[in-house]
Amino acid sequence: MVTAEEIRQALERVLTSAEFAGSPRLQSFLKYIVEQELDGHGSSIKGKVIATDVYDKELDENGGALNLVRVEARRLRRALENYYSGAGRSDPLRITMQTGGYRPQFERSFATKPSVGQSQSESSNSFGLWRHRLLLPFVGSTLLLAIVLGYVGLSGSQSKTEFATVKSSAELAALRERSITSVQAVNLAEQTRGLFFPLIDLRRQAINLETFRYVIELDPNLAAGYAGSAQVLTLKSLLTSDTDASTALVAEALEMAERATTLDPLDGWSQAAHGWTLAVTGDSSGALRRARIALDLSPQDGHTLDLIGITALVVNDPVFMAEVSDPQRSRLGVGRFAYNNIYGASQLMLGNYDTVIEAFSKAAERGHPVSPPSLFLLATAYHETGNTAGAEKAIVEMLDTWPDFPAHEVIARFFVNDSATRSRVLSVLDMYSPS
Repeated sequence: MVTAEEIRQALERVLTSAEFAGSPRLQSFLKYIVEQELDGHGSSIKGKVIATDVYDKELDENGGALNLVRVEARRLRRALENYYSGAGRSDPLRITMQTGGYRPQFERSFATKPSVGQSQSESSNSFGLWRHRLLLPFVGSTLLLAIVLGYVGLSGSQSKTEFATVKSSAELAALRERSITSVQAVNLAEQTRGLFFPLIDLRRQAINLETFRYVIELDPNLAAGYAGSAQVLTLKSLLTSDTDASTALVAEALEMAERATTLDPLDGWSQAAHGWTLAVTGDSSGALRRARIALDLSPQDGHTLDLIGITALVVNDPVFMAEVSDPQRSRLGVGRFAYNNIYGASQLMLGNYDTVIEAFSKAAERGHPVSPPSLFLLATAYHETGNTAGAEKAIVEMLDTWPDFPAHEVIARFFVNDSATRSRVLSVLDMYSPS
C-alpha cells in the first residue's frame, strides 16, 4: 500500500530535480494530476480538463488546446523517464503516466543487481527489448502498411534520380552487431523520411511522427529517430495556429534536434534537421550554419538537400535554396524528393518566372508532390508573365481540391522573412480567388 505522504515525497523529489526545475509548465502538469489522484478525482483526469485547469485554455474547433496537452504529456513522460534513469534511479517510489491517458501511477522501485557479464542497462531494459521484438509485427503494422502503400504509389516516378540506401552494407553490418532492432530502426527511419513531402498533408505527418518515435523506442542511441521527429515537430509548429501549442512543439523539436546532433554530429540529416528547427525559431544565422554543415557532410543525400532547401526558404536565402535544389544535381536516397518544387520556389523569389513555370511543370511530370503551395506559386508565376488564364486555373484548382487549406497563414509563415514574395503571392491569391 502506497501512502499519500510517500506520494507527496516522491512528487517533491521530481519537481525539484534538474529535469523539472527549469520547466514550470511540466511542474504544474505533474503536480495537478498527482493532487487530483490523491483527492480521489483520478478517473476525471481528461485532456480537456487539463487544458482548462492547468493551461487556462478554452476548447476550440481546431483542437489546439487538446494538442497542447498531448504535446506536454509526451514531454512529461520523457522527463519522468530521464529522471528515473538518472538522478532518481534509486528513488523508493516512482511516478509514471502511461501513454494513452493522463492518470498517474505509483510504483515501488526494487533495485536489482545485474548478473555477472550483464550491464545495469541491459538488466533493467531486457524485458522492454523483448517486448519490442515480440510486438514489432503488430505495433508497427499500421504504420508500415501506410509506408508500403506510399511506395506502391510512387513506383517509377523518379526515372532521372539515382537511388541508393544511405547506410552502406558495412554500416548495417556494424549495427547488426549491436542488435537486430538497430537495423530495423535504420531501415524504418530511411523509409519514413521519404514520406515527408507534401509538407501540408497533416495525416501523413502524424504517421511520420509516430513512426520516428517508434524508431527511438527501437534504438534510443540512433540519431535518425530524433532527426526525423525534429523535422516533423518543427513543421507541425509552423503550421499550427495555436501559439502555445506551436511553442511547445518547437521546444520539443529543439530537444530532438540537439539529441540527434549530439549522438551523431557527422550525420548530414541530423545537422539539416537541426538547421530547419533553428530556422523556424527565428535563428537564421544558426540555421544556415547547420545547413551548410549538412551540405558538406551529405552533398548527395536527396532528403537532406530537400530539408536544407526549405530551411533556406524560411530564412530567405533563395540563392542557397537554388543551389541545393538544382534539378541537375545528383541525388541518392529512397522515396520521393521535392527538389523541383523547392527550385521553383527559389526562382519565384529571384523573379525568374519562366523558370518557375518550367520547374513546376516538370515536377508534375516526374510525379513529385503536388500541393496547394505549388499551385499558388505557379499561379503567381503565370500572373507575372501575363498568363491570367493559367493563374486563375491554378488558384481555382487549389481551392477546389483543398477548400479548407489555410493558404494565407501558410504563405505568411513560409515567407516570414521575404516580405516582397509574400505580398506578391498573397495578392495573386486574393485576385484570382472566386468572390
